[in-house]
Amino acid sequence: MLDVPRRLSPVELTQKQMLALFPTPMFTGKLSDLSLCDRIEAKLRRLQKLGKGTSSPEGAVLAYMTPDNIQTLPEMKELVDVIMDEAGIVLDTLAIKRKSHYISNMWANIANPNRRHNVHIHPNCLLSGLVYIKTPRNCGPTIFMSPRMLTKNIEPSYVRKNELNSDIFVSHAEKGRMLFWPSHLPHAVEQGTANESEERIVVAFNIMIRGLVELPTARLELR
Repeated sequence: MLDVPRRLSPVELTQKQMLALFPTPMFTGKLSDLSLCDRIEAKLRRLQKLGKGTSSPEGAVLAYMTPDNIQTLPEMKELVDVIMDEAGIVLDTLAIKRKSHYISNMWANIANPNRRHNVHIHPNCLLSGLVYIKTPRNCGPTIFMSPRMLTKNIEPSYVRKNELNSDIFVSHAEKGRMLFWPSHLPHAVEQGTANESEERIVVAFNIMIRGLVELPTARLELR
């Protein structure tokens, strides 16, 4: 008999794993006491009535924004305390060295629930965030865009969208929901389809750190 060589099994890859390289983290949670949103809304309405901040011209779609330092108001302390505690947890999770952190800006928008807001980022800070204070049904969601969107030279078709191939994340407005994200992340408000008898109210904020950044040739003291 002739010796017939045995057919070897095909070579296989072992010890397989998938590495999530350079992910963009987003942190979210919900206020345990939604009545805080109602107390915040009452304060924001008073600011609006007093003419503090800026409003859209008469006859234009409603868009009112408070001054950007409302974190200093006594009536905002309860919310500020939550933001500061949660920002500390986020910074610790990201392993960011610092002496301390603080809210550099904080403001609120009271707007027509269907009003769009163009794509933008928040410069001059490390983290940004928001908390939804009033969210009429079907009001505009917040849209987040991947920074890699404009660097692709080819975009294949996908069998299904998932977190590995999507460049858009939609955060539907939910009363009491708080979000934190890296400040360089582009975002916008999409047009809603809500009943326009109510307004969409959001408090937004920026977080910065204090301390010494000890990087060779990039040493920076943040005070």
